[in-house]
Amino acid sequence: MTEDEYHSDLEIVKKENEPNYISVEIFEEVNRNDSIIKNFRSVINNKNRATSSNLYLMLLNKPFPDFKFQDLNNNWYAKSRFLGKPTVVCFIHPKFQPSRKEIKKLNALNKNNQYHVVAFIVNSEANKSSFNKIEFPILKDTADWSKSNHFHVVPRYMLMNENGVITYFFPEFPDSKTTFRPIREQTKEIFNFLSN
Repeated sequence: MTEDEYHSDLEIVKKENEPNYISVEIFEEVNRNDSIIKNFRSVINNKNRATSSNLYLMLLNKPFPDFKFQDLNNNWYAKSRFLGKPTVVCFIHPKFQPSRKEIKKLNALNKNNQYHVVAFIVNSEANKSSFNKIEFPILKDTADWSKSNHFHVVPRYMLMNENGVITYFFPEFPDSKTTFRPIREQTKEIFNFLSN
């Protein structure tokens, strides 16, 4: 698709969804062969057609919801504790748990003074056997909060910037062979750190 074709199609989407159309934003680049594909989200405010599987996209570039939960050692953590540095947020439930390799990289990122990492257990049935390897906070009893904010259906990882705003959803854990690359410089730095 050429840039002109893209803008033409976008105008059709706008007209078809007026007055509910809100915005469109490119949020990552995908490298395929000699091409760069830009993925974008368009936000259409239509409550009758919204589904839980895509509602989390509405959170992009919005403040991460406030929270106050205890970790597995009963220490309290609130959103304010993670402000000032970019934070990789991990959501743990039975089908999606960080692998040993992912835990090792997330631990390394957390030890870096420029970043935070935090995990939310969104389903109490998650296998806790790997938790002893995790060196960053794992917050418990978050299921109701996660569901009310549509985090029970989000990708496993997202990025909250230093101001507490959600800036990126990782389609999968970064890997050196991954063909997609985020656009924002800050996100690229974290992506590269985790993929190496």
